[in-house]
Amino acid sequence: MFETTNLIHYLKAAIIAQLGFLILNFLIRVRLSSRSLLGSLFISSLIAYFICPWLDHSANLFLLILVHSGCFSVSIFFYLFVSSLFEDGFKLKVWHGVLFFSLNTFCFYVFLASDIRSQGSVLAKVLFSMPQVFYLGLILLTLGRVLKDKNIDLLESRREFRVIFSWVTGLYSMSVVLMEVITKDAGYSAQLDLINSSFIFVLVFFISFRIFQFRENIFPNGEVQKEETTDEPLDEALLKKLDSLLKDQKVFLQENLTILGLAKQLNVPEKKVRRLINKGLGYRNFNEFLNHYRIQEAKFILSNPGKNDFQVLRIAMDLGYGSLAPFNRAFKEIVGTTPSDFRKQNSSAK
Repeated sequence: MFETTNLIHYLKAAIIAQLGFLILNFLIRVRLSSRSLLGSLFISSLIAYFICPWLDHSANLFLLILVHSGCFSVSIFFYLFVSSLFEDGFKLKVWHGVLFFSLNTFCFYVFLASDIRSQGSVLAKVLFSMPQVFYLGLILLTLGRVLKDKNIDLLESRREFRVIFSWVTGLYSMSVVLMEVITKDAGYSAQLDLINSSFIFVLVFFISFRIFQFRENIFPNGEVQKEETTDEPLDEALLKKLDSLLKDQKVFLQENLTILGLAKQLNVPEKKVRRLINKGLGYRNFNEFLNHYRIQEAKFILSNPGKNDFQVLRIAMDLGYGSLAPFNRAFKEIVGTTPSDFRKQNSSAK
């Protein structure tokens, strides 16, 4: 038992050292951004998760609140960091902060301020299990979104990383949360703690290596210094063919157009089309690529006085959008105003 306990302590110390080194990577090698900040916060929350069981509850009140807040917020920072890694143009929103403070308030009440743990009622058991259920739900939601957006990602290495990251992290996270729910009344188990610490040690090393192996794709726009690449030159003839499809045939107007569908029209492999749009046209996401051309066409239609009787919904459908909401969202994101306001502004100016 003594040797097992010592081994667990050594493993956790090594994990904390790994995580500390990863924070230094974010702070030193990566320029300050929401992505690097969220990465540092997520790693700090993992460190708090390991320190929390060792913390003496007679310690400094500020330290207690800080460590427990980190421990309770692992799933939220996981969601935010992973979203920033895989979503181009990710931005922090007000509801993220509301979720953070709400969850921490609830967890402090359930785990520290109340005696719900010792109560035997059904309500007490439900309240005590709610944080774990929320953690598991948020983790599944995060990984589901990562896999869902895989097909529109134009960066090949990041697409591969999505699948590996989702499976490894998802299976581990679900097993930990489920184990906590199942064994919450069983007391401490050194064997389970040893298995958990071993898995986390390997997982942290693996994720750290993969993140910085693909750092030029995961941290774009000069956030890290890019290394010279020896990519094969672009197929200029194929690029001209794609340009013809876009400008002459306006292929982007096709509803539910996918990379595979575009590859069939170009008669080339899907992987080659991804690289062509990414390297040749500068897009990291297929939806961003489609929206650029569709919104340019929308601006032309909305600026045409002869088409003032065209309803915005009709324009959206003609441009290949399945409904009005995604069209309005894409238009406002690119132009800065809604389609209706854009039309009014142009009519007033004329």
